Amino acid sequence: MIRQRTVCPNLNHRRTDAPVRFCPMCGEVVNKDIHLRRCTEEKHAKSRREMNKYCVACGEQLINGA
Repeated sequence: MIRQRTVCPNLNHRRTDAPVRFCPMCGEVVNKDIHLRRCTEEKHAKSRREMNKYCVACGEQLINGA
């Protein structure tokens, strides 16, 4: 069975030069040329306040749920 990929509405997927490594909405890599970074809890807390489901620097899921 082939699993269909859900299309993410975030425009970083369409950019060839996305400014972040990971998509904040689905967590997929959008720019593999940006190095993976280690984040602090303070940075993750700021991203949560900005309503990002995933960290754009390390890809960690920040907000649980659909």
